[in-house]
Amino acid sequence: MSVMQMPLWDHLDELRSRLIKVAAAVALATLFSFWGADWMLAWLLNPYPNATQTLTSLQPAGVFIQSMRLALICGVILTLPILLYQIWAFVSPGLSKDERKVVVISLYAGTLLFAVGIAFAYYLVIPKALGFFWDYSRHFGIQPSWTIDNYLNFILMFLLSFGIAFELPLVMLLLVHFKILSLETVSEKRPYIIVVLAIIAAILTPPDVVSLIMLFIPLWLLFEISVRIAKLLDRRQKTED
Repeated sequence: MSVMQMPLWDHLDELRSRLIKVAAAVALATLFSFWGADWMLAWLLNPYPNATQTLTSLQPAGVFIQSMRLALICGVILTLPILLYQIWAFVSPGLSKDERKVVVISLYAGTLLFAVGIAFAYYLVIPKALGFFWDYSRHFGIQPSWTIDNYLNFILMFLLSFGIAFELPLVMLLLVHFKILSLETVSEKRPYIIVVLAIIAAILTPPDVVSLIMLFIPLWLLFEISVRIAKLLDRRQKTED
């Protein structure tokens, strides 16, 4: 029986089985990652050493809870290959050969772009943003004393926001490839798209101009690069046709 002929309940049963495998893998990886929580915490404290000297915890189990949280995040990251494989094994039988090729390339490209976004935020944006807020408080004679909870929320929000934001060009390429968007529409609406990118940057970053600009500029550049790539691919496809 082909995949398209499988009853709905068989699809749901297969999906449930794969989700159970992923959940079990995440649980095991999280338990394993807990032993490295101190290393992960030290890594997240590196961007701005001044903050680490005054970090506080307002709850008796505050640091322990944050360690478990980091272990869970690390567990999810470690099991991403398993998650992606299970998703691929579930959807690939229903895809054509060309669609499978596009999905595989997109997974590799998406992973790379997400990692680049995180690295960009960690090494360039977060130190500047933390320094800005630290000096701003000192300017008014207030000695900053951040809690470990708020500090990690700030850092993780930045990393996740930049990782997701760097996926936007890939999403646009896929929309163009599958004819959901046309290059003519993208070119015609380019000024509006740039404004939307600025709004996205403003939403994903704290209310300071430095962080907004440091997210908007790479988003803009990635958008322009993705448009050029889409034009090249479209030209190549027309030539082959």
